[in-house]
Amino acid sequence: MGYGALLTDAQGVPFYIDGTRPLTLINKFVINVPGDNSGTVYSQDLYNNDGAVRFVFLQSNSSNAFSAEWLQLDNNVWRFYSSRISKTVTVFIFGYANQPVPAWGVAIYDAAGSCILTNESKVLRDVRQVGDVTNDAASGYQIDTTVGGSWAVAPAFTGILNGVDNSTGQPRPIVAYFYSSAYFDGANTRITSHADRSTAGLTSATYSNARNTITYVNTSRY
Repeated sequence: MGYGALLTDAQGVPFYIDGTRPLTLINKFVINVPGDNSGTVYSQDLYNNDGAVRFVFLQSNSSNAFSAEWLQLDNNVWRFYSSRISKTVTVFIFGYANQPVPAWGVAIYDAAGSCILTNESKVLRDVRQVGDVTNDAASGYQIDTTVGGSWAVAPAFTGILNGVDNSTGQPRPIVAYFYSSAYFDGANTRITSHADRSTAGLTSATYSNARNTITYVNTSRY
């Protein structure tokens, strides 16, 4: 670069590299999940599967172990799904998007003349992972850690349980799926997994661990 400004992060890496676009926050909203004990799951459309790259993170105010949240593609629409337990879930969606030009400040344009970064852009950063894929006890649905502050997790399937429900007198096979979860209590966030249905009282339980990591992001920046 012959002249101009060079923006770098704390490690000295250029903040913008020619020909690239930063991932920025394009939507943030709260979903109020009803707890009607209907035995069904709650769902809500998020966005059409239009080919654009998006990264979604979720944070819940429920510590219920049977209060899972996940994403699913249905009829070319990405939908949010949840166990019907009363709670609020904050959704953060990041993607590549042109930025509104601020009244004053810094604006960076690409070669096509589109504004791709400003001083007001909320760029995806402070993303972390927890888990060890080589260790069954420290991966997938067995991950359970608490971190200070407000964090949200990328939705991920982490494990499955097969068991038998004898509560009605007639044994019934039950399958429960585990998904990554972030429970924020106002001060700390518990990063773990929740099941999509109650597993209490099940017998002959067999667990299968996805043995993956959980990705989470610092939401205090957004």
